[in-house]
Amino acid sequence: MAEFRGFGMDDPPQRGNGDPFEQLKRNANGAIAIAVLVVLGLAASSSFFTVAPEEEAVILRFGTPIDDTFGPGLHFKVPLVDQVFIVPVERQHRLELGFRSEPGEQTREQASGAREKRDALMLTGDLSLAVVSWSVLYKVKDIQQYLFNVKAPEETVRDVAMGAMRTVIGDYSLDEILTGQYDAIADSSKRLTQRALDDVGSGIQITAVAIKSTEVPLQARAAFDDLNKSVAEVKRQVVEAYARRKQIRGQAEQRRQTVIGAAEARRAKRVENATGEANAFLAQLEKYRQAPDITRKWLYLEAVNKSLKSLEQTLVLDGNEGDSSVLKLLPLNDMIGTKPSMAGAAAAGALKGAAKASKGGAR
Repeated sequence: MAEFRGFGMDDPPQRGNGDPFEQLKRNANGAIAIAVLVVLGLAASSSFFTVAPEEEAVILRFGTPIDDTFGPGLHFKVPLVDQVFIVPVERQHRLELGFRSEPGEQTREQASGAREKRDALMLTGDLSLAVVSWSVLYKVKDIQQYLFNVKAPEETVRDVAMGAMRTVIGDYSLDEILTGQYDAIADSSKRLTQRALDDVGSGIQITAVAIKSTEVPLQARAAFDDLNKSVAEVKRQVVEAYARRKQIRGQAEQRRQTVIGAAEARRAKRVENATGEANAFLAQLEKYRQAPDITRKWLYLEAVNKSLKSLEQTLVLDGNEGDSSVLKLLPLNDMIGTKPSMAGAAAAGALKGAAKASKGGAR
């Protein structure tokens, strides 16, 4: 019985009643049918593919992509002919440049390696070195361009973003980079990166560029700290100088107002005096017009009186005797302040006589 097992029969065949080759043929046909069913099942199962809600798919048929793209859902493909590529088009991809972080409860920055240090070191517009760390967020906007136009999309985005950021940093000074120009730098870098990726038909859309930190290299940090201290001291001195200038200007303005006030007072006084003198002259002119002879004599005597008061010695010339006759008056100036005496009375009498004689001769 054992030698007839495997032929699919419960009872052994009777010798001489059947052909064993016929039995083998029937069993082979059954195996082929089973194999065909298995192949058909595998072909049917590989004829469909599923696209998730955040994904898109493209089919490569005989090495050429078809025009249609497939959104979320169940789709058919030709077995053993079509090749399906599925890409998450709604997922945000993140690149970190100049630093590396590891995921966790809180993102923690790792120690930067040689590549990160090289990527972060940049030259500013004033020929200074700066260390810039930033990240780039992007997603796929054209699946066919993303798959077939760019060989290494992530490395392409990294290289293009690196070149754009270095170009933008070269337009700013070190002080501007370190003191809050993050938004302007990030926007400019985003525009340049997107323009370069569109030029090569990468099918990638840059959604955001965020600057994490900007600082000076570690080797120059001590010198930079000294510079900041010097700048703070200079600013303090400038503020003090402005305050001092304001004080000096205030004092100068006060003195100017004082001088101007005094000058205006002197001017008003002189104008008033000149006006008074002019009015007096006009009054004298009116008197002169009314009595010319008397006014002329009065003016003459007044002028002589003022002139004689300023002389130390007085000489009276007698016109009757000629120019050679000079009468020297008594030293009245020396006698001023002394007690009257007979000599003084006699001198006074002689002076009166001389004066009368002089007036008579002048007439």
